[in-house]
Amino acid sequence: MKLHPDRAQAAHRRRGLDTAVFDEWLGLHERSRFAAKYLRDARGNPWTPRHYQVVSLESYAPRKVHCDGRDVGKTAEIEIVAVWAAVVCRRSEMLIATQCENHLYPLMDRVVRRIESLPRLGVDLLDIKRTPFWHLRFSNGFVLWGRIAGPRGINFQGLHVDWQLIDEAQEMTDTAWGELYQALNSGGRRWMYGVPNGLRNTFYRMTQMQDAEQYNWPSSFHPDFTPVKDAELALLYGGRESPGYLHRVLGQHGTPEYAVFNLDHYLACVDEALDFDDIQLTERDSFEPPTAVTPGEYYLGCDLGYARDPSEFVVYRADEPHFANVLRVHLRGVNYAKQQDVIMALDRAYDFRAIGIDCGNNGRAVAHNLMAQGEDWCDKVRAFEFGASLELEPLPDGSPHRRPVKQFMTELLERRMLERSIVFPRLPDREAQYASHTYAVGSHGQIHYEKGNDHLIDADRCAILAYYLDTHYEEPPPRIGVRVETF
Repeated sequence: MKLHPDRAQAAHRRRGLDTAVFDEWLGLHERSRFAAKYLRDARGNPWTPRHYQVVSLESYAPRKVHCDGRDVGKTAEIEIVAVWAAVVCRRSEMLIATQCENHLYPLMDRVVRRIESLPRLGVDLLDIKRTPFWHLRFSNGFVLWGRIAGPRGINFQGLHVDWQLIDEAQEMTDTAWGELYQALNSGGRRWMYGVPNGLRNTFYRMTQMQDAEQYNWPSSFHPDFTPVKDAELALLYGGRESPGYLHRVLGQHGTPEYAVFNLDHYLACVDEALDFDDIQLTERDSFEPPTAVTPGEYYLGCDLGYARDPSEFVVYRADEPHFANVLRVHLRGVNYAKQQDVIMALDRAYDFRAIGIDCGNNGRAVAHNLMAQGEDWCDKVRAFEFGASLELEPLPDGSPHRRPVKQFMTELLERRMLERSIVFPRLPDREAQYASHTYAVGSHGQIHYEKGNDHLIDADRCAILAYYLDTHYEEPPPRIGVRVETF
């Protein structure tokens, strides 16, 4: 039930309690006051809600849905509500849920640090577990869970909680929602926070529910949002009418989009026991490839970036019927000359059958320079122009068979996942990208993939197409010509 301070104060007076006692009580039961009294912002000042945050923060609605832009304070609200509940909601249980670990870990880490930094309020954190799930148990009987959905929402099975806080709700699969519904006790609260992605999924339908409190906080609500920032975001996303701007800045659904990959199919291909190396490199780091390489046929996929975007290199071992990812090299701020050196060092270790490179502006020069090293490199390097078409085997009637390169790459990945013949390690970065990747259909039926955080996916695309071309053609199809360039 919603707190009414005036009524509460009158009740306290009837019981003979003075104003100081009432203020102490109100500081625990009104979340804005609680945050101002016990929490600090990044500058060390008492945390003060922004004007648009107060109504949502003080809500007691059984169902609440946030459909917002980025960077407006959704995570801060979840953090405050969770910490407040740990103090006030005795003998109850709360679940903080996300689809992907990339979203859950930083949120739960913030909550734990907040709780551990609070002065004693008569409530002690008795026990904390971080694996296999987050589990916090308090002396007043409150229990806080933090879980990702897992395949088909399996990680929510067996839970029975009184309050659910779902972050990045737009990425939750329909099967995961089904398990979440069953995990909420009768009369419990379910609050959802998301940034629209164009999908007409369960989150979208919840934003249309008339019996739920609905909030829309565009990024412009943030006090530091300026016309310069707005212009920068409009340029980044391709205009103020673009899907990226509508979703991430305005917090609006925009025109319908569709999920590129079935996330349950992806999760079914994840093998946590897979022998896998994850290497992170910056410009200052030296690189040494793995020395103990299992004999086999290997393929490399590369998506190259430098200034703003990272680069992703993925190594796959072909051991039919499986195609397994055994190495990932993530490079941030690494110049193209060093990226070429990393590729050459990887080739010395794995002796690749083929190397697929996205030859957009970032990758073209690297591909050309590698091919200029000699005939062996010309045979290995497959430089793919994602916006081009690929000539495949003729159709049964002998007519030409041409396919858009990026669409065909994507279909190869989808086919492998459906067959369970591709093996991924447990890699939160990749899961988050596969969960959020979408496409739209143009007026003439053409597929437009959303650009954004898809660098690992593009590296996977390059690896799978390099493998396909290497194993389906005696003579490789035409590729880009050799041009010697210097960095």
